[in-house]
Amino acid sequence: MDVDRWWEKIFDSGRTLSYRSGQPMLLKGSQKGSVLRVVEGWALVTDPHLDGTRTFLELRGRGQLLGETSALSGGPRNADVTAVCRTVVRAVGSERFLAELRRNDVLVGMLLHAQELHRTTNVRAGLRRFGVVSGLSGLLLDLTRTVGAPVVVGIPQKVLACVLGVTPRTLYDAVAELERRGALSARWPVVHITDETVLRELAHSDE
Repeated sequence: MDVDRWWEKIFDSGRTLSYRSGQPMLLKGSQKGSVLRVVEGWALVTDPHLDGTRTFLELRGRGQLLGETSALSGGPRNADVTAVCRTVVRAVGSERFLAELRRNDVLVGMLLHAQELHRTTNVRAGLRRFGVVSGLSGLLLDLTRTVGAPVVVGIPQKVLACVLGVTPRTLYDAVAELERRGALSARWPVVHITDETVLRELAHSDE
């Protein structure tokens, strides 16, 4: 049984919830409640500050979980989660989620592995160690791995700019460069990956 089927077995009996673009899904400081699994769309995870600014943490998409950290710790939510576009999730209560984890060590291992992947993605996207084009290339590879197809749908340019910590104009120039190199074709909010090999090469280059 693959990873998706393990989680589907838990979440199929949960409630289906739909969020519109820009709608809050989880709020930092709120008490633990349901754990969500993304069925369709994208969720932006940020850490809000008292001065009104936000620190980007993650983008989560199809098959990924939201609210699992609070369920595991028993504490309040540690971040805001907002729908990037129309986003559909399945929700189960935290107690049901924890009960299933206690019954299956495989699920615990998969959850820890998923959290490590999230942290790796955050470092690659947020720090942009090798420049904007390389950072964007790595981010797009992560996003297509999430959806399981060479296309990313529903993420506005301004959100990708936020993820990379650059201005929309800088992102526009990076996308244009990737199009020039034949790596992708962008018709926002749809990005088709046309040459994954080029993206992989650029993701590890210094441009």
